[in-house]
Amino acid sequence: MISTCTLNPSLDYYMEFPEKLKTNTANRSELEYYEAGGKGINVSIILNNLGIPTRAFGFVGGFTKDFYISLLAKYENIRPNFTYINGHTRINVKCSADDAVTNLNATGPYITDADMQNLKKKVAGLYEGDYFVIAGNTPEYLEKDVEDMLVSCIESGVRIVVDTNPVIEKALLPHHPFMIKTTSEELGELVGKKLKKETDVIAAAKQVHDAGVRYVMVLLDNKTAILECKEGVYKADIITEEIQGVNFVGTGDSLAAGFLMNYLRSRDPLDSFRFGVSCGAATATSKGLGTREKIDSFYKTTNVEKVSE
Repeated sequence: MISTCTLNPSLDYYMEFPEKLKTNTANRSELEYYEAGGKGINVSIILNNLGIPTRAFGFVGGFTKDFYISLLAKYENIRPNFTYINGHTRINVKCSADDAVTNLNATGPYITDADMQNLKKKVAGLYEGDYFVIAGNTPEYLEKDVEDMLVSCIESGVRIVVDTNPVIEKALLPHHPFMIKTTSEELGELVGKKLKKETDVIAAAKQVHDAGVRYVMVLLDNKTAILECKEGVYKADIITEEIQGVNFVGTGDSLAAGFLMNYLRSRDPLDSFRFGVSCGAATATSKGLGTREKIDSFYKTTNVEKVSE
């Protein structure tokens, strides 16, 4: 079973405008709609599109809680298992106008110690061999609690996929998480140096892998993905000159989701990486998250290149 966790989900309000936004005046949209947002939720949605069930953990509350959960009802393979809090699930506003996107993102509610303990109890119910994906930013005041929760999972035989604060990822290295999915910038924070070139990124990914992480996946500028594993270092393009990106929100989440889906059935990390890149490309070239049909079409043309041993 795969479970995801989004500590600070968002009710995303999309507004599309016919022309460039202007300041100090009224801008009237021509289309509005809502989506359930958050990096862990994105992973669950992609897996839903691939026919894989997931449980969705995280915190939701306030007047936005019920509407947020209702938006997930259209995904038959997502099983909400949220921890309810008193604070309001944040609302993010996404404005599209004249090929430009402006995001207005809220900070989100404060998570109390009681809230966190309730989440830990839910997560403690995961079984040996389960996969647990924690994705998205962790508030600094929760970092130690999240670290303890993830260490407990690993000690129980749960396979952890981590895509959150580098400080948490660094603390988990001695405990050998299953996967770290990151960006070149966050990877630099993890290893404590600026990564200016692709070779720097590859060397840093190898450093993290050698520290005990089975799979290290890095997303470079939403265009290229790198996988470091015992079989070597591999690279694949998500966006090419022939493939034009439309929307990069969720590209990395799709990359991780596709890898997991394929890995569950094949245990082949290279083919799983190829499938993950196909999911990333499907999302990057779509208005929303990638569909199964589009993912399959990209899988046929996605090439994985071995960079080094």
